[in-house]
Formats: sequence, C-alpha cells, structure tokens
Amino acid sequence: MQIKEQVDQVDGLAPVHSASLSDRIQQLRQKHSGTLMLLTPLLLYMGLVFAVPVVFQVIFGFFSRELYRGVLWRPVPDFTLENFARAFSGEEVYIQSLIWTVGIAFFTSSLSIMLSLPVAYFLARYNPFGKSVIELSFLLPVFGEIFTLFALAFAFAPQGPVNWLLMGIGLIQEPILFIGSPLIVIVWMSIPTLSVLLIRSALVGVDVIYEEAAQTMGAGTIQTFRHVIFPMAKRGIMGALLLQVSAGVGVYTLPLVLVGPYNQWLANKIQREVNPFFNYPMASALGVILTAVSAIFLYLYLRTQEAEEA
Repeated sequence: MQIKEQVDQVDGLAPVHSASLSDRIQQLRQKHSGTLMLLTPLLLYMGLVFAVPVVFQVIFGFFSRELYRGVLWRPVPDFTLENFARAFSGEEVYIQSLIWTVGIAFFTSSLSIMLSLPVAYFLARYNPFGKSVIELSFLLPVFGEIFTLFALAFAFAPQGPVNWLLMGIGLIQEPILFIGSPLIVIVWMSIPTLSVLLIRSALVGVDVIYEEAAQTMGAGTIQTFRHVIFPMAKRGIMGALLLQVSAGVGVYTLPLVLVGPYNQWLANKIQREVNPFFNYPMASALGVILTAVSAIFLYLYLRTQEAEEA
C-alpha cells in the first residue's frame, strides 16, 4: 500500500512538472518570436544563396564522370575519393597550385601589413587635412576592384607611366613586360588597402599615455613601437593579416585579368576544370578544398577578435 501511494504521488506530480516545462517553452517562444520573424528572411536567403550551393558543391566533389555518347562528359553519382586523391597527388598540378596560392597570399599579406603599419599609425595619431578622403581611398581597391585592375594594367603596360619613368631615369633600357607575369599580381596584392583601416582601429585603442611613458623612460620611436604599441595592438594586426590571407587565397579576378586564364592560382584552375573540360566533380573537389582553407583563416580571424573582446 505504501508503495502504491508513493507511485500515485509521483504520477500526480508528473503532469505538474510537464506543464511547467511546456509553460517555459511557450514563454521562450513568445519572447523570441519577434527575433525569429526578423531573422527568417535572412536565414532563408543565406540558405538558398550560400548553404544549398555549398552542400551541392560538397556532394559533387565525391562524384565521378563518364563520357556521354562519346561527346560530353557528365557527372555520375558514384561516391569516390578519387577527386580529392588527385588534388593532393604529387603527380598532378593541383597541389603545386594550392601551395602557390596559399604561399603568395601569405607573402603579399605580410608585405601589405608591413606597409600598412606606418600609414595606420599616422592616421591613428594625427589628424591630417583630408583624413576622410585618405581613408576612403584605401577602400577603393576593395569595392572598385575592376577599375583599379585596369588602371594598374595601364600603369604597368610596356608604354605605361611606370616603364616610362624607369626608362626616363635610366634604370632600364627596354620596357619591362609586367602584364602577363605573376609579378604584377604580387604587386597589386601587396598594396595596403583595408588592412590600413583595420590596423588603425587597433592602434586607436592603444592609449597615448603608454607611448609617452616609454619615451619618458628613454625609449626611442622604434623601441616604443616594438615593446609597447605592437604588443598591445597585436591582436588587431594579426586579425588584419588573417583576414587578408583569407581573401588572397580565394583571389580570382586579379590573376585572370592581369596574367590571363592560364595561371597558377587555384581559383582559375577550378574554372578551367569546368570550361573547357566539363570536369564538374574535380572542380567541386578543388572548390571544397579552397573553401576549407579560406574558412580556416576566417575562423582564426574570428578567434582573434573574440579574444580581443574578452
């Protein structure tokens, strides 16, 4: 009898506990229903434009292909790792292209950060005339890339102003063929752009009083920057480096316009797998690899920003 009464008591309490849980869920729904309604259009847009294509890209990466009626290559839903194995095979050109792409992104981003540091420090500590115009000019290559590309192509053309200046001062006797060479891409990717503004924001967060204290104790300008400013702004500087490397890994338009379609950058090789070879599975596998590499640098960038906020 005692056991039966205890069971009845437990059974009697269960509906109360269940009702309490359902009430909490209902309260959460009412509390966040407005937020969900506002986010629904964005989530649908991101799902259709970003998530769905990425899912199809990953799935296609595991497909194979077959020759249809001896004329056209078409993808075949056959789960295989052959495409990824070919991408990392030493006998293929893809791994060399991946190393080239990541290496150039690292080199140009590091050089761009070095060139950005003095400019960013000047903008953070001084208020020159036309400061807004100067800062806006660093955004032009980002949002007006195609215009700056053709301007750069004209500047480095055989009869352009750069060769004209070098020949005028006697450094060269014949024009240098910059266009069609990877050198012109490396020059453009090394130009300080958005990194200047990102580093400037990091340097603004360093109080001037620390610099004054270091200089009062006898530290020079370079010593103050190395031992005071840089350690306090290193997260912002590292974040700018990682963000620029991530963008440099996926560069496509720049080498296509300045070098031509047959270059070493992996993004252009992906395009060539589609046209003229119609090798969609291989292009998808390379796209997955390139997206993963870029996502890793983006993740590291976000971690640096979270650590800085903490």
